[in-house]
Amino acid sequence: MIRSYRAARMVGGAAICLAATGIAAPAAAAAGATAGPEPSPEPAAAQMVPPVSGSVGGSAGLYAVAGGMVVVAGGAATWLRRRRADRES
Repeated sequence: MIRSYRAARMVGGAAICLAATGIAAPAAAAAGATAGPEPSPEPAAAQMVPPVSGSVGGSAGLYAVAGGMVVVAGGAATWLRRRRADRES
């Protein structure tokens, strides 16, 4: 039962982080869209066709950040588990 409680706490913390990221992302996008002067013309290098054709989608960055947060949470849990095991022995 203790292991399931720890897993539930870890999953719950990751869900809270993902929810906070999902709530903050639209606000940050709206703030960035209205602020700043008009952009200057693009350089010639920016007008070149990318080597990979197609589009990744608008939320690819959000998925990358969320995946990174899950990886960091797993690493922190592993580090904490090892640290507690070292103190007990």
